[in-house]
Amino acid sequence: MDEVALDPAGDPPDGCSWGRYLDLLVREHGGLAPLVDLLQRRAGDTIELPDDPQSIERGLRRLGRRGNAPGGQYGRWLLRFFGVPAPLAETARWMGQYHSRFADLPVSLRAAQLWRWDRPPICESSVAAWIHLGLASIAMRRADRTTARHRLERSRASAATIGPAALAEAELLAARLASDELDDPKDRLTAVAESLARAAARVDEIDDPDERACYLARVLDQQAYAALHPGPGAPRRVDAALERYAAIPADCPVPFVQFRRNHGLAYCRWKLGDRPAAIAHARAACTHAGDGGLVRFRIMALDLLAHLTGDPEAAALRDRAVRLARQLEHEDLLAAMLPNEDA
Repeated sequence: MDEVALDPAGDPPDGCSWGRYLDLLVREHGGLAPLVDLLQRRAGDTIELPDDPQSIERGLRRLGRRGNAPGGQYGRWLLRFFGVPAPLAETARWMGQYHSRFADLPVSLRAAQLWRWDRPPICESSVAAWIHLGLASIAMRRADRTTARHRLERSRASAATIGPAALAEAELLAARLASDELDDPKDRLTAVAESLARAAARVDEIDDPDERACYLARVLDQQAYAALHPGPGAPRRVDAALERYAAIPADCPVPFVQFRRNHGLAYCRWKLGDRPAAIAHARAACTHAGDGGLVRFRIMALDLLAHLTGDPEAAALRDRAVRLARQLEHEDLLAAMLPNEDA
């Protein structure tokens, strides 16, 4: 197999240079010469490639040494005719999804990783949508809604080309922004409902059943949140929220899905006065979050359980939740973990 020159300083495992991108293509297609041949066949007469394969090889080797500089014509050609190799695309997706374990990393570390990927070749590809969504999520965590909105809009330019999951992610984020930004209750409810309806339509198009279940759980959770937080002067619709959480499949094996279902049911049962059922669901939510290694969601479950149980257990649970939230630099979770029975 041909070896392609990487960056002079090496290619860090947590970033993506042209060298890494090209090396993956070379490995996937059996060498640099076969890659050149395939590029010529795929391009056909649509672009003016050099006639000499050796000239194309030299151009690709130069591209492999460009680090994170703009890819120029060879970069554009490879992205057009080969796209982004699956390992890179899956990593970008993992970094952009709210329900992935990447989102459990401390905010500063997540931001540093995402910024390393917000450069060529990834930022010149459609996969950049996931990076924009990840950076929008960080901006939301930091209460920087202007940046979140900017990154969300940038993600929309390419989200449609990489599948329904990215579109669903964008609409779920848009619903969160509308919920936080719009002051008029009617406008807020309308905007949230419209975004969630679009997200639900995209969820139905996701092929992978586990992935589809995660997004369905998130849509139902945000619909329930809208019912529980209708705005000043409007009554909470706890029964409606309970129906949304109960609609999350109880037989799905994905820990995130079962966490989301049980955490929501626990909250609703608590507000409806059924504390024993609420405690049982909250303990189940803790278990499922732990099974999935989902630290953020375990924090949420521990905090809810602390509201439901009496001291000394409640104090110990809350201390654990606060300690974990500080480790994640999760300021909004910390702010929410005040002992407020009306939360």
